[in-house]
Amino acid sequence: MQTMAGRKMLTDLDLIRTINDDEDIPEEPESEEDDEEQPIVLNKKKQNKAKSSGDFNADFVFGERDGQADDSWVMDDVMKQLKKRVATSLDEKIETVRKKRKNQEKEEKAPKKSEAEEEVKSEEEEKEPSENEESEEEFSSEEETVLTKADTLRVKEKKKKKNAGTAGFFEDGSQYNENLTFQDMNLSRPLLKAISAMSFTQPTPIQKACIPVGLLGRDICACAATGTGKTAAFMLPVLERLIYKPREAPISRVLVLVPTRELGIQVHAVTKLLAQFTEVTCCLAVGGLDVKSQEAALRAGPDILIATPGRLIDHLHNCPSFSLDAIEVLILDEADRMLDEYFEEQMKEIIRLCSHQRQTLLFSATMSEEVQDLASVSLKHPVRIFVNSNTDVAPFLRQEFVRIRPNREGDREAIACALLTRNFQDHVMLFTQTKKQAHRMHIVLGLMGLRVGELHGNLSQTQRLEALRRFKDEQVDILVATDVAARGLDIHGVKTVINLTMPATVKHYVHRVGRTARAGKAGRSVSLVGEEERKVLKEIVKKAQTPVKARILPQDVISKFRDKITKMEKEIYAVLQLEREEKEMQKSESQISAAQKKLEPGSEPMERSWFQTREERKKEKLSHALQEFDLALRGKKKRKKFVENSKKKDLTAEERSQFEVLKAQMYAERVAKRDRKPKRARAMPPDEEPKAKQSKPKKPKKNTVFDEELTNTSRKALKQYRAGPSFEDRKRLGIQHRKKGNFKSKSRYRRK
Repeated sequence: MQTMAGRKMLTDLDLIRTINDDEDIPEEPESEEDDEEQPIVLNKKKQNKAKSSGDFNADFVFGERDGQADDSWVMDDVMKQLKKRVATSLDEKIETVRKKRKNQEKEEKAPKKSEAEEEVKSEEEEKEPSENEESEEEFSSEEETVLTKADTLRVKEKKKKKNAGTAGFFEDGSQYNENLTFQDMNLSRPLLKAISAMSFTQPTPIQKACIPVGLLGRDICACAATGTGKTAAFMLPVLERLIYKPREAPISRVLVLVPTRELGIQVHAVTKLLAQFTEVTCCLAVGGLDVKSQEAALRAGPDILIATPGRLIDHLHNCPSFSLDAIEVLILDEADRMLDEYFEEQMKEIIRLCSHQRQTLLFSATMSEEVQDLASVSLKHPVRIFVNSNTDVAPFLRQEFVRIRPNREGDREAIACALLTRNFQDHVMLFTQTKKQAHRMHIVLGLMGLRVGELHGNLSQTQRLEALRRFKDEQVDILVATDVAARGLDIHGVKTVINLTMPATVKHYVHRVGRTARAGKAGRSVSLVGEEERKVLKEIVKKAQTPVKARILPQDVISKFRDKITKMEKEIYAVLQLEREEKEMQKSESQISAAQKKLEPGSEPMERSWFQTREERKKEKLSHALQEFDLALRGKKKRKKFVENSKKKDLTAEERSQFEVLKAQMYAERVAKRDRKPKRARAMPPDEEPKAKQSKPKKPKKNTVFDEELTNTSRKALKQYRAGPSFEDRKRLGIQHRKKGNFKSKSRYRRK
């Protein structure tokens, strides 16, 4: 009776009661319900915002994020080195073009009003942005009925695998103690304190396997899936070593090499957090940041140096007090990328300058043959730790694919826009193959009213970091990026990854989709697959641990979005035109400032040296470019068509998508060609150099008459082959032709 009365009282007061121990709890269904597609709602975020505005104050902000202390101090060193440059953002340009379009649409619909009324209204709009403008819908009611049609999902069935012997290198599962905790690893108290401050409770499999081996000082070649905590796995044993054996002089003892600037900044931030309760110093040397402040930090001799190869070589050749002679530990993060053909010469130079007595650690989510070659050369008795296979995606990743029909290559942009406006409206990363396409997608999505950011190599370092920060802070819903953002970046809360075109190889795909479903969380990837990209898709389906799904969008939805994009072409051109004008202004300003600096006395800039000459660098770049061109475009017709298309300023949607696919094919074919080359067989250990054989001096080879005639450059021989004017030239110039009868024989000059 008391319980019944209590329940009645709670319902009257509109309160929620707690569950007692003896009561049965209804079990919640498993994650299968996620597979069911939710009904499509356009402008979902705007509607949610309107609902929540009445209940909560929009200006309210939590003091501490997720219950953790504020760690903004970690990025202070990086922000100081950035070059501040004030310029209007692309979003502002897009907004101005959108406002123009809206005003034009209003003028067309509404009857003409008096000029005085319009002036008063425009003044009011400038003072206070009206609420109607924000709530104005992008799509009409007719369009909404078409666009809210549900997509169909089908499970792609795997083909039965043939029983074949697998290579031992990738299948060797590393043994480790599954019950191991951070306290059992014999780590120092400052490190355990930092681990608890970072809210690390249990070590991940790669950390359980690597940290004990790393503490023994052994060389490691490790492979684990994306988002499994590889940075902490290589940094914790290194920090423990530095604490146990403190330095006697200010020298750099640890070198961490990373392929991209953003990954370098991220590794630097994690290292500072792990070493926050120790006296270990850390320095960052990546491109795009101030050189002078980096040189000053390197002179102080930091314990750990995190760098990209290019900037490190620059410092080695131009900073006299800095060297790598005392390096005790060399770490290559994303090792397979570091040993790619583009970093090959730079890596050879760095390894040559490093100390020979060192511990070397290689870490990546995808290990390739090149890494094994380097392991045989530079690693000494390495321990191979493969927690996952080299092409395993994250365990809780849901993979979906959208098929592009042969004659529908131009629908890629429309499909991407449909997915982003209907299905996945926030925490999305959209990957493109080229920088130009990424920039275009930013403009297209921005004109559709979505909050977009972009990240690629054409942006300055300040712009790149700002785009990342805005995406992390949820100021931007969609981040359009190239493969610069595909490796190593840990962005919290990414729900979906969309591939506009399939990447070159399965390994590239693993890294791209690895931006979501990190640290045991669920995520989704949606990839657009054309007929020429089916080979990569087959490999992915074959290696997938969970069922792969095919997403089919209604054709009338795609056609609606395609028409919308074609209508926006003028506006896209207007935004690009505004950008060109601003670039021209910036260029002229920089030229003026450079000229003023040259005129100042004693302001001649120091020339920075490099390990290669300009000609060598130019030759290397040209060889890579020609290799790409020749591999992808076999045949005169194909090559001629490509050259003609590249000269065009305004490409069609089909040509743009074909260019994107072609870029991926170029890389894939180049990799395949490199893999087909026979590997060099070693007859002796790599450390020992082969002794020079004592051979008898060879006799010089006699040249034939034909060779002598070709190689003889004496004056007599040249006189013999030198030709005079031709018969026609003689006739034109009026030179008399010598008659045959004028020849003087030797008989005339004989003695009588």
